[in-house]
Amino acid sequence: MLTLEDKEALSKFFYYNSDTKNFAIEDPALFYFIRHLNWDEVRDDCGFSENERSYEFDIAISFAGEDRELAKIFSDKFQIFDANVFYDKNYEINLLGKTLTKQFAKIFNEDSRFVVCLLDKYHADKIWPTFERDTFVHRVKEEAVIPIYLDDTKFVGIPSDLYGVDLKRDRSEDKVDDAVIKIIERIG
Repeated sequence: MLTLEDKEALSKFFYYNSDTKNFAIEDPALFYFIRHLNWDEVRDDCGFSENERSYEFDIAISFAGEDRELAKIFSDKFQIFDANVFYDKNYEINLLGKTLTKQFAKIFNEDSRFVVCLLDKYHADKIWPTFERDTFVHRVKEEAVIPIYLDDTKFVGIPSDLYGVDLKRDRSEDKVDDAVIKIIERIG
């Protein structure tokens, strides 16, 4: 990797001290030019959108305890593709001392680009998955919820025609791998 120190020609424009981490623009004309750039135009020219959000997680996985093993498989496979995944067991230390309802509401609403939910009768019947679902169900309108259907249970707020992954009859490794690839392609 090249640094400023490796490029002698750049030293007349920039100063950097690696010990103190001081950086300065030495050329007054370059400083004036950079200071007066239209940064909105630069951002647009580089392809960045003003409304692009930064997310801590690419995917947050919502599931009932009975489906923990499947959720772990999905989490591990997403991570193979370098997706940043919120799977609760991987973040237990970060959650210590924090209010889980507040943290999970933030994770499923603000901190995750997509929510992958393993939907079945357990997700419908249990208190904690119901809480999670209530926090992210409004994101269906944003097209940020990707359901994985494990049975035919219906859910309030999740339309029956919301396209997702069907694992009702086949949870083989090939079927799970296909689902992971589709979801990874969806999140880009």
